[in-house]
Amino acid sequence: MKPLSLALLLTLAPFAAAADPDFAAAMRKVAAKGTGKPGVVIHVGDSITYAAPYGAWARYGEGQTDADKAVLKWMHANAANDTDGWHLARTDHKAGGRSMTACSGVRADELRAGGKRGLPGFAKLLDEYKPQVVVLMIGTNDASAGRDKKAYLADVSAMLDSALEKGVVPVLTTIPPHPAKRDLATAYNDGLRALAKDKSLPLVDFEKEILARRKDDWNGTLLAKDDVHPTVGVDQVTAASKPTDDNLSKSGYLLRCVLTVRTLGEVKAAVFDAK
Repeated sequence: MKPLSLALLLTLAPFAAAADPDFAAAMRKVAAKGTGKPGVVIHVGDSITYAAPYGAWARYGEGQTDADKAVLKWMHANAANDTDGWHLARTDHKAGGRSMTACSGVRADELRAGGKRGLPGFAKLLDEYKPQVVVLMIGTNDASAGRDKKAYLADVSAMLDSALEKGVVPVLTTIPPHPAKRDLATAYNDGLRALAKDKSLPLVDFEKEILARRKDDWNGTLLAKDDVHPTVGVDQVTAASKPTDDNLSKSGYLLRCVLTVRTLGEVKAAVFDAK
């Protein structure tokens, strides 16, 4: 399964290419030992995952293809229960400041260990919700805190290994550019790409896709001005708009969601549907 070229991605449809063309074979071996609930995909991370606009396009977006609808049905989108990872990621928890699987302000070390605002540790989340797939984006708050790259990547690597050991397929996501810690965020993302390649994981390269569309003006378009969070949209584009190339350059949450859904479509076809 060969990764799509960036030129093709930009001219046809947003589709995050695999970090390693052999991810399918490697992840089939992982999935074969898994005991997760069919089609359960959870989304784990910080406020960029907790934010309701992240899953808006998946829940009610315009311009979904038949393939998009099929993979969303597979992952129980709009079931609004513990099998629906979009629901788990956005639904407010009584503890405040978090959902069932994501927490505002959390760093990788805190996500790994658990405890911030009562959020269970990463491994416990896998045990609790029994997913077949986990989408992981973490690191923006680590960059804000100036955490050492080596320590940050060690935490991420340990979480990925925990998923692999449990038979859960991890889909790793790079973090967006950081307006105040640009070099550190870039270094983190280089490390995440290396982890994905080393472990033969599917990758949503969110940073690369942002820079491909808004190389010099992402600050204030795909990310809120001088902020670390993606935009809901500008110029009447929303997080649920049709995923045209123009719209994908105007809503950071639309871009992330569409890339994630279509990468999960790749994973479903190559790992879970493969004979």
